[in-house]
Amino acid sequence: MKIIAVCGLGVGSSVIAKMNIESILSEEGKDEVDVDTVDLGSIRSAPADIYVTTRELFEDFPEEDKEKTIVLTNFVDKNDIKAHLDPKMAELENK
Repeated sequence: MKIIAVCGLGVGSSVIAKMNIESILSEEGKDEVDVDTVDLGSIRSAPADIYVTTRELFEDFPEEDKEKTIVLTNFVDKNDIKAHLDPKMAELENK
């Protein structure tokens, strides 16, 4: 499974999100999941099972990727990330 955190430049808030997602996955024993970051302009060349981004950037996402995108208000709040990430991962695992 591949998860990509998306921010404006791909090096700021998305890196924070990546680190928190990796921490959550490690705590859950899901070390096989690959987590990466990209900027919004590079999303079409970065296929993923799940994208994680902010509400502001979500509006500019390609339509075909919106269904597999988690929209967060806070990339630092691990509990909020986990509350959105776990159900999305479970949904994919059950397909």
